[in-house]
Amino acid sequence: MKDIIERLQDGDELAFKELTQSIENDLYRIAKTRLKDDDDIKDAIQNTMIATYKSVKKIRNAEAFKTWMIKVLINECNRIYNFNKRNNAIFDKIVQDVYFNSYENSIQNINEKMNFDSMLEKLNYEERIVITLHYNSGYSCSQIAKILKTSVNTIKSRLTRGNNKLKVMYEEVNNYGIK
Repeated sequence: MKDIIERLQDGDELAFKELTQSIENDLYRIAKTRLKDDDDIKDAIQNTMIATYKSVKKIRNAEAFKTWMIKVLINECNRIYNFNKRNNAIFDKIVQDVYFNSYENSIQNINEKMNFDSMLEKLNYEERIVITLHYNSGYSCSQIAKILKTSVNTIKSRLTRGNNKLKVMYEEVNNYGIK
């Protein structure tokens, strides 16, 4: 690994690919211990790789690179975990306000709401909040981007990804009678 680090410090970009491929499984297993959602795990690994790539020239001890990268990953996983924990409380409040005002009267609507809620819970936080704000609260993608302090394209991606996941779950329920 030392020779790969030295090549990377000399500007060989293929060396970084070799390096990350050699420890990718370790990084995934470590991130999986802290984060449940695969998208969060992938984000943590990607952010770790970006941070380490930017700072690789500062490494003095090539043998400690993997340990350092794992520390960066753990810090990133903790950041994502705390962000999700803090924001899930906000999301739960929004969902509760929106749903209880919308579905009070009909038992059929309550059953549909329960099925939808169970499917919605299977999405990650980013997808759930965007779908709730967009469809239930009527916010546009640009308004949601301002609320969540992110780009409009990110919101559109999360909305599309969430909709696709919900569509697959809905088809499974209707095709197989699963509830």
